[in-house]
This record gives sequence, structure tokens and C-alpha cells, in this order.
Amino acid sequence: MNTPTMTELYNTEILRLTTRIPHQGRLDNADRTAVKTSRICGSRITADAVVQNGVITGYGQEVKACALGQAAAAIVGEQVIGLTAPELLDIAGRFRAMVKTGDAAFPDKWHKLRLLAAVKDHPGRHGSVMLPFEVLEQIFADAQDAAD
Repeated sequence: MNTPTMTELYNTEILRLTTRIPHQGRLDNADRTAVKTSRICGSRITADAVVQNGVITGYGQEVKACALGQAAAAIVGEQVIGLTAPELLDIAGRFRAMVKTGDAAFPDKWHKLRLLAAVKDHPGRHGSVMLPFEVLEQIFADAQDAAD
């Protein structure tokens, strides 16, 4: 199998997603904020959320990342309202596995994550595409800590 070139990795659909990142901007009424930075490339996502009864009901994100990180933030952003911790943990686990192996198995509403499967062959981009999941994991962990 040939390793996709950077040009193939940054395909038209990935680039299109970078122009359609939902929930851009910070939230004034957030009850949780998380900031994650990729140590490898310096990409960063700052996310604000409102979490009510274990469900994300409000979300804002400031994304400073490469096109792949932006695409991941766009895909996750499409599904973030209504997201619960168990669903996030499931999808994040599946995504981590895909980044390592290239094998993608997602429920239909998360099918766009498959667009990022080729990142497997570019370890320098793994940190950037994981950021949307990492900020949400932190938000849910903080919400759980506050509830305990």
C-alpha cells in the first residue's frame, strides 16, 4: 500500500470542511472550558461548553490548527450538541483506533470521520486530529468532577 502524499491527505473534502467549522467563537455562558495543544505541531483548540445533565447543550470553539485539525473540529462540531460522555468515549476510542490502524468503524452520523483515515500514515498529524476529542474528554471529566 502506498502512503498518501500530503497533497492526497489534504483532499478537496478535507479542505471544504475547514471552511465549515460549526460553533466558532467562545461562549459567554460556558460552564466548562478546555484548551488542548498538540505537542508535535502546535495546533490548539480552545473549547467552551454548557453541560446540563451530562449532555452538551452549548458549545463554542476557537480552532488554530492545520487543515486536518480543522476538519476534525468541523466533523465533531456537527455532532457536539446533544453529545453525552458515553457517546464521546465510544467515538473517541474508535477514532484513536482508526488513526493508528486506518480501520474505520463509525455509526452513520459519524461517517465523515472516515475522511481522516489516511492520517494513519502521517504521525506528525495525529495530535492535531485528536484535539477535538481531547477537549471534549476534558470538558466531560471536569463536569463529572464537579458533580462528584
